[in-house]
Amino acid sequence: MISGETGCGKTTQVPQFILDEMLSQSNGSVCNMLCTQPRRISAISVAERVAEERGERVGSNSVGYVIRLENKAPSRPRGTITFCTTGVVFQYLKSDPYLRNYSHIILDEVSWLK
Repeated sequence: MISGETGCGKTTQVPQFILDEMLSQSNGSVCNMLCTQPRRISAISVAERVAEERGERVGSNSVGYVIRLENKAPSRPRGTITFCTTGVVFQYLKSDPYLRNYSHIILDEVSWLK
């Protein structure tokens, strides 16, 4: 669990650190991250920001997003970061309860029930 101040990079930097570390260890081919966002606009805007930081366009290389009715998933099959809404993850779980296609799953902005 990572906790930090707003704007410290939890959402944008942590996935990139993981991907960059996997790539530096020649494990990029097994890295396929799924990062949840609570809202559609969050998934889109975070994907755009991370892609820009990596010198890419969303969906053209390693960074993309998948939301209901819109898919700009990364163009390459591995070494990727895909931002999506929690609703999309629930749909994925229906067909793959263990999310075997993903090496890392980052749940962002999780609200704990009390």
